[in-house]
Amino acid sequence: MPVQTQHAAGTSAWYDLTTGKPEESQRFYSDLFGWTFEDQGPEFGHYHMVRQNGHPVAGFMPKAPEMAQMPSAWTIYYASDDAQADAQRIRELGGQILAEPMQVGPLGHMLVASDPTGAVFGLWQPLAFQGSELENEHGSMTWQEVNTRDADRARDFYTQLFGATSEPMPGDMTYHILKQGNDNVGGIMQMDEEHWPASVPPHWMPYFDVNDLQRAVKVAGESGGSVRVPPFDTPYGQMAVLADPDGAVFSVVQVDRS
Repeated sequence: MPVQTQHAAGTSAWYDLTTGKPEESQRFYSDLFGWTFEDQGPEFGHYHMVRQNGHPVAGFMPKAPEMAQMPSAWTIYYASDDAQADAQRIRELGGQILAEPMQVGPLGHMLVASDPTGAVFGLWQPLAFQGSELENEHGSMTWQEVNTRDADRARDFYTQLFGATSEPMPGDMTYHILKQGNDNVGGIMQMDEEHWPASVPPHWMPYFDVNDLQRAVKVAGESGGSVRVPPFDTPYGQMAVLADPDGAVFSVVQVDRS
């Protein structure tokens, strides 16, 4: 179980969930992944540190009253060396800043933004806290992709913002892989009318690693969640799309490591 000690700028560093059903959701994710939750106290808005085998892997936050009408959702944060400079860069590239860069105690600086196609994401500039300590382990982040109505525009935005390159994935669908050097750090998927209802907005999708996908799907249904897309095979392993008790959508994948 290799422990991540840092995340390079332009790579994924953290996932967190904002939910209107904190008690139900905690039980759901505990059943699904075996997570434990630590309330960080009122000074942090009762933000919870989520741990897997003692390591931080995600964040969990009850909705503030003013956010009650907003859908529950996962946010994906990419590492940044300079949140203030990146905020300006986001504006220059056609994105919007939804939450201005702010310092989170001694932990780091964060911001929340949307890209020019409308997908929401965050940036994290670490101080004392680097982000997730586990990747590609059960109950930890393993992949992330933005689903958008304009994949080419999103590709141009993220490659310039992150100093990344991209390459198209072979096949019939439009899918760009974001790369930092030789490392794949995210995906950009074109949302088509056949598979994506017009009511579904552009969004980032987090993927969590699981040891047993069939079990994960079963537990999700038994613990108050739902299966949005049943298990399907891919060249990278078996995947499914799930939703928690408050409707926050995420994917799980059992990676073929043979």
